[in-house]
Amino acid sequence: MNQPERILGKVCRALDTLSKLADDFQGLFPSIIDLETLRMPEELPPKIPGQRNEDRAHPGSNLMHDKYALATMYGVANLTRREYSEVADRYLQRFAIHCTNTTTGLFPWGEHAFWDVKHDRIGNSFPLAYDWWTNPAIHDHLSAAPFWLWEKLHQFNPRCVERFAEGLDYHWRDGEPIEYCRHANIEIRERPPREARSCDFPRHGGFYIMDWTFAYLKTGRQDFLQQIHKMLDYWWEKRDPSTAMLPLESKTPPEVTAIYGLTSPGQAMSLAMSLFETAQFIRRSISEAEQPDQDEGTYGVSDAEQQRHLEKLAQTMWERATAYANSFLTLPHDLANGVWVSCTRFDTGEIAGTMKCWGSVYGSGVAAGAARLCVGFYQMTGDERFLQFAQAVAKGYKTEQLPRDAVVPVSDAGTVIALFADLYDVTREKVWLEEGLRTADDIIGVYFDRDLPRGEAHIDYYDSQMGPGILLHSLAQIALSALYPEECPIQPDYSAR
Repeated sequence: MNQPERILGKVCRALDTLSKLADDFQGLFPSIIDLETLRMPEELPPKIPGQRNEDRAHPGSNLMHDKYALATMYGVANLTRREYSEVADRYLQRFAIHCTNTTTGLFPWGEHAFWDVKHDRIGNSFPLAYDWWTNPAIHDHLSAAPFWLWEKLHQFNPRCVERFAEGLDYHWRDGEPIEYCRHANIEIRERPPREARSCDFPRHGGFYIMDWTFAYLKTGRQDFLQQIHKMLDYWWEKRDPSTAMLPLESKTPPEVTAIYGLTSPGQAMSLAMSLFETAQFIRRSISEAEQPDQDEGTYGVSDAEQQRHLEKLAQTMWERATAYANSFLTLPHDLANGVWVSCTRFDTGEIAGTMKCWGSVYGSGVAAGAARLCVGFYQMTGDERFLQFAQAVAKGYKTEQLPRDAVVPVSDAGTVIALFADLYDVTREKVWLEEGLRTADDIIGVYFDRDLPRGEAHIDYYDSQMGPGILLHSLAQIALSALYPEECPIQPDYSAR
């Protein structure tokens, strides 16, 4: 068995394990799994440094964590393991039909909510961190819901998709000027109150635009289209006019010194990718609607006038995405010396933070994450500067390899492998494939000596919040890129942004 086959074999063993565990939970995957017993533990294991218990999902299942493993199942199923598609469908059908009938329509997924598989109800992450917490579960999107995922949920329960798009309206705060919050109640029909901080992170606005766009194209509801335009203009009017740079939030009190007065390039990059992907989805929908054998059921693209409106909307998204993405290039990076800037001060432009290779914590990712988005931006725009940044970061990982004694969540390892796979995908330079395979072997020895990946190298449990699904997806991507270089069935996934 050659190296890519061994790597793929490890991935399949993990997918087999998750499939078997899903039998106990009506198709859902438990979020935390003891690597010795391969069972969901009764008690929540200790968090690792940099992790928050209010972000974890126990005793439960979190679709926003599991989407990477599910995408891996669908990709591998396209080759030989057809049963993986059935397992993934069972998961999503169970979620779409059984777990989405909430008061607001918002799903129990994301950063602070999940589906409690032990008690078969909405799960609330905040009591895992605070014994005194009595408030109901909170919706926070956490990361992007890719369009393939929306297609699947719509296949199993169209109404849950429509209700979710309706529920996103509860993220808007009452009053003027318009403002939204990334947090909203799942089981109470009320808007977030006005506060000193807005907590309206730009990347969440991009997630909502994706959600509303999918729902609009399936339903033709004009209120969803209005929401898209409202959110699209929201951040455009708040950008720095010279650089298109964005803050972390639109309203931050000066006493919040950790973020006050700082740019947030990561937020602008995330919003940019959401707009690029949405524009592509709109144009693909228009093209499919023009085919004579197109099935009925896709609204909003049925006549020439509406197609012109949608193409104009897609073009606006593309132009603004390009501006937001380009804002990252205005930062004072020093690629020759491995200085990758993560934020600056709006008033002076001085560097306020740089990216590191390993050891992400809440609120701070690693350089590979930004580099991967740059690969995506290069594909969207053809701008060589994005590719140059990504290649510079990848070269940095060739010299600064995984530290054995540091606390490094498994998501970091998966993101690095995915960076090498993405670079090979766009450049076809074998150096990136070879480095990806070498890194994969190294990572497997540290994180993946059991049937499932460790959430972190020094713990004995799988924790979906730490990103093992990202590792499974990236391992499959690099292995299948080697085995099927002309048409890898695992495509790059930029939804963890």
